[in-house]
Amino acid sequence: MKVCIDIDDYHSFPKWDCSDVILKILDVFPDMKFTIFFTPFMKNIPLTDYPQALDRIIELVEKDVVEIFLHGLTHKKRFNGEFGLLNKNQIRKRIFKSASYLKKAHIPFKEGIKFPWNLYNKKVLEVLEDINYILFTNKLEKDFNGRQIVWKNSDKVQKRYVQTADYRYGKPSVPDKNSIIYYHSHAQNMRKNGIRESYKNFIEEIKELQKIEEVKFIFCSNLIQL
Repeated sequence: MKVCIDIDDYHSFPKWDCSDVILKILDVFPDMKFTIFFTPFMKNIPLTDYPQALDRIIELVEKDVVEIFLHGLTHKKRFNGEFGLLNKNQIRKRIFKSASYLKKAHIPFKEGIKFPWNLYNKKVLEVLEDINYILFTNKLEKDFNGRQIVWKNSDKVQKRYVQTADYRYGKPSVPDKNSIIYYHSHAQNMRKNGIRESYKNFIEEIKELQKIEEVKFIFCSNLIQL
C-alpha cells in the first residue's frame, strides 16, 4: 500500500515549525516522505525573520524526504479566503510574491499551490492554467458564494492533483491491500497532537499498516501520475 502525508501552514516561526517532529518520525521511518504546504509571509511575518529551521528544511528537501508547495502568502482573510475576491492580475502577483519569498530564502519548491481553507474562484483556475501550476484541493468542484467553480477544460484536471477525501481521522480502519492512505495535518498542531493525536500514535499506526502489507511512502505530487 502507499502512504501519502501532507502538512499545511508551514512557516519558520516556532509556532508553525514542525521540522523537529518530522525528524523524530524519520528516525523511525527514514524513507517516509512529507509534502509541506508553505505560507512564507504567515500573518505578515516573513519566513526569514526566523531562519533557524530553514537550513533544516532545505536539507530535508535535498534528501528527498520533503517536497514543498505554496500555501498562500499570508493565510489571512478567512471568510472569502486569501484569494477568493481577487482579480487575475492580483492573483498572479500574490502567487509570484509567495514564490519570491521562498526563492530569496533558497528554499527549493515545486510549482503548485493549495489555497488557504481551499477557497478560490474561477479567476484562480484561469491563472493556474496560464502559469501551469498544480492545484491541490479537497474537491474537483467548489461552491464559492453560491457559484459552482469547475475547471473549464476537463483535460487540465488530469494534470492537477485533487486530494482524496479519505482523511485518516478518528479510529484507525483496516485498509485494503494496495490502497492509498492519505494523512493530513497542520504544522501548528504537529507538536501538540502530531498527525494522529500524537506523532507516537502515528508511528504505531504505520507499524500496524506494515503488518498488513509492505508500505511505500510517496509524495502528494506522485498521485498526479497515478
